[in-house]
Amino acid sequence: MRNILVAALTVAALLGFLVFWDSTPTLFLRGMQTRPPTLPTADSYMTSTLTRKFDAAGALAYTLTTIRAESFDTDSIAVLDQPRILANARKPGEPPWHLKAATGVLHNADRRVVLRTDVRVWQDADKGTSELKTEELAYLIDTRHVQSDLPVELISPQAHSTAVGLSADLEPKVYKLLSRVHSVFQPK
Repeated sequence: MRNILVAALTVAALLGFLVFWDSTPTLFLRGMQTRPPTLPTADSYMTSTLTRKFDAAGALAYTLTTIRAESFDTDSIAVLDQPRILANARKPGEPPWHLKAATGVLHNADRRVVLRTDVRVWQDADKGTSELKTEELAYLIDTRHVQSDLPVELISPQAHSTAVGLSADLEPKVYKLLSRVHSVFQPK
């Protein structure tokens, strides 16, 4: 009699296991909210944008173009898709700086653009093209200053340098490489 009771309990446990094994997960989640967290929605968005900013003297300081821009008023930012910046030089006759990336974030409060993914900064001059490559870079609009904590690559007609971290002023072309610097210079 005892063996029959143990066998019946084993069969019942096995059937119970199979019922739960084969049931849908929603059976156990009744009454629980299973909605995924939502991302904040943009207050507004624009496509194919062109923005021109002028300095205090009325000269064109820079032009910013994007494929798409989403504005978030609460944070005073705009998320940019494929941003392109053409920063005009302050000195007449100097060539402009070009900045481009796959994505970016425009911070209106402190007037900076953080460029991300395949960031490229370059200037075409008579002596050749000077270029900076990295994966993330902050561009300070008013001072034309760039900075990054990630690996960077500087390429010019005279030198090729790699480093981790950079702080640079584009106008006087002063570059401060922060660590792990390796440079190769070409003789004239």
